[in-house]
Order: sequence, then C-alpha cells, then structure tokens
Amino acid sequence: MKTETCVRDVSWEVAENPAFTACPSPAVSVVITLYNYAAYIGGCLDSARAARTEGLPGGFEVVIVDDCSKDNSVAVAEKYLATSPLPIRLVKKSANTGLADARNIGLLQARAPYVFTLDADNEIRPDCLREHYAALSGTDFAASYAIINRFDHTTRASVGTMSDVGWSVARLVSGPCIDAMAMVRKEAVLRLGGYSVEYGGHLPQGWEDYDLWLKLAMAGYAAKFIPKILSDYRVHGQSMLQALNPHQGRLAAHFTRKFLPLIAAHNDQPVLFGIPRRELLMYCSQGRGLQFTTGKLPPRFIHKLLGKKLTRSIGKRLADIFFWLHP
Repeated sequence: MKTETCVRDVSWEVAENPAFTACPSPAVSVVITLYNYAAYIGGCLDSARAARTEGLPGGFEVVIVDDCSKDNSVAVAEKYLATSPLPIRLVKKSANTGLADARNIGLLQARAPYVFTLDADNEIRPDCLREHYAALSGTDFAASYAIINRFDHTTRASVGTMSDVGWSVARLVSGPCIDAMAMVRKEAVLRLGGYSVEYGGHLPQGWEDYDLWLKLAMAGYAAKFIPKILSDYRVHGQSMLQALNPHQGRLAAHFTRKFLPLIAAHNDQPVLFGIPRRELLMYCSQGRGLQFTTGKLPPRFIHKLLGKKLTRSIGKRLADIFFWLHP
C-alpha cells in the first residue's frame, strides 16, 4: 500500500500571513483548490472566516492551492491573505496540473490531522468544521460528510441537496453519491496515495473524489454521515457536475477494472458505477476478463476449470496489483 501522495512534477511558491504563524497546531486544515475562480474565492473565504471554532483545539487553518489560474484569482487571494485574521497559506503552482494534483499538494501542505476539502466556488456554514471534527475525533472513521445544499448561482435559491445518504459501500459501488466537500483523516488518505491523478490526465477531471471514496471503501475504511446541511454547492455553468455524465460509460469501465474486489463483494448490484450491468459489458471490451451475473448465463470455462471461488480469489489478487500500479 502506498505511503505517500502522488504529486506531479511541478514547482510552487508558498506565502503565509502572520496569523498562520500564530496558529502552529491547528485541529483542521481547510484545503481550498483554486483555478480561475476570482469571482468566487472571496465568498468562499468569507464563509471559512465565519466558521465557529469552539471544540477545535488549536483552531483551524486555510491552505489555498492555486492551480496556475489565468485570471486574477491569485491577486484576490493575496489581498485576502494580507488583510484577514484567518491563518492562511497560499500555494501558487507554476503550472496547471489538474484538480487531483492540486488537492494532493494541499494535503502535503496541511499541518492538521483532519482536512476539509473545499473548492473555491463553494461555501461552508458556521458549524461545518466543528461538526465534522466532532464526528471524526476519537473514532476509527477515515472521513465524515454531511448533507450539501445546492444553490443557484444567480438567485442563491436552493435547488436540492447532495451527499444526503448514509454510508453504504453497496450504494457507493452503484454510483457516485458523496461529494468531495467532506473532511478526511489525512493519514488514511495519504496511505492510499491521495487523489488519483489519472483524472484530468487521460481521464476526464471531476471524478477524483468518487475514486477516493471507492479507494477508502476497498481498503476497509468507513465514513461517518452527518444528517445536517453544513455546506453549500454553487450550481453554475462551470460547475464540475455539469460535465460528468457524457463520460460515465468510459469511466465506469475504468472503475470496473480498478475496483474489481468491490464488485466481487457486491455481485448482486444491478447498477455498477452509474451504469446498468448489461450496458457496462459493452464498455468493458465485451466483458473480457470480467464475470458478471446477468441472469442465468452459463458459467465461463475458467470457472468450470478452476472453480468459482478460486477464480474470484485470483481476480482479487490481480485487482490488488492493478490498484498498486495505478493509484
């Protein structure tokens, strides 16, 4: 199992304000990833500034990772850093290497044992950090998440919720149901190699959070669900959710290869990674190398030869090797 985060070969500069130096042992690090969101980063930081710190020994810090923005995002963040009492560390990357890489850099720069992931166009509510910290502190959970309100960018009216179901590996295998806006135990995530950087590389960006939840589940970790609305997701033209569905078939095939042990443990699921089983067969090279239960199909020759139990065991070992080679 990996013990350090996969970070791409890119340099960065770090700036800190006096409040950051005066906060040497924060309980929580809020990692904010920033790319061309100059219009939103101020509101995001304002929401963090309003966070209540009761129950957070040592308080909290903010780590902003700018992924080489082309607008004036950095200037806005630098102005906030210079004038705010928030403990802020600003990481300015020299090249754009994608969301997963930016989050991994944020994990490495965070000083606290618990990290709350926040994109620069979203906001948290005043009780968010302390509720999440209380849910994780002193437990074996690797993460906590709460209900997220989705709001219209223009009117700020609520347009529904997300991350609003309890932790269930079977449900997670069926499809994405938990957003990235959550708190994780940094040690556990680093042990798994952090966010997988193939998203934004040869695979579409926006699925690195789902991949992380699946990695945590496959490693035997669990997350604590907080049945309260504690954060707000901005719905606008550039929102990550707007571009996910067109790629779901190809991504589901990738998840199938990467998370075979989870499929083996939940072989009765009619939907896998957001795609019906029968439809997913077409995306997985006509199902070569995979064994699905799709009605009363005759067992494959390999099952007849080795037996179903041994075949699954071999498949799990091969999946473990694949997971190690492709974090």
